[in-house]
Amino acid sequence: MAIIVDTNCFSRVFCGNNKEHSEFKPVLDWILNGSGFLVYGGKKYKRELQKAGKFIKFFLLLKDYKKAIPYSDEQIDFYQSIFEAKIKDKDFDDPHLPAIVVVSKCRLICTKDTRSQHIVTSPTIYPKKFHVPRYYTGLKDIGLLNDTNIDKRLLKNKHHLSKKERDHINSFFELI
Repeated sequence: MAIIVDTNCFSRVFCGNNKEHSEFKPVLDWILNGSGFLVYGGKKYKRELQKAGKFIKFFLLLKDYKKAIPYSDEQIDFYQSIFEAKIKDKDFDDPHLPAIVVVSKCRLICTKDTRSQHIVTSPTIYPKKFHVPRYYTGLKDIGLLNDTNIDKRLLKNKHHLSKKERDHINSFFELI
């Protein structure tokens, strides 16, 4: 299943010494040990990733192992501009997230910022018959980390890591 990890959750998901890591570790485990993978793209997301510099190499490593899938920056930026023009709400400061959802067909967002959740999960902002995303905000949402939430168009990206690949990623993970 595809998941968007909002940049505000990088430390929570990827850093074992983060005080909230236990709430978000299931996301990491699902990516490394299951069929989960990250989706990302767009200039705003990549700028935020640059600001969280220590995670860039980790993202590239996940990308090499088909556990992070980039999508078209141009398409995501296009939809982001539509959302920005359409939605005027002070709590809606992450228009790139629903843009990534539309382009990637991703159904799950991992974030700690839920101020705009009522907007991002509203069917009215998406094309007709579109699956709106759900939010993983901690252990209470662990049931979302399963293959039933994957859009069938994303199944081609489903990849399980070998033990050697997991060990390589885990050795890098310990350095973060």
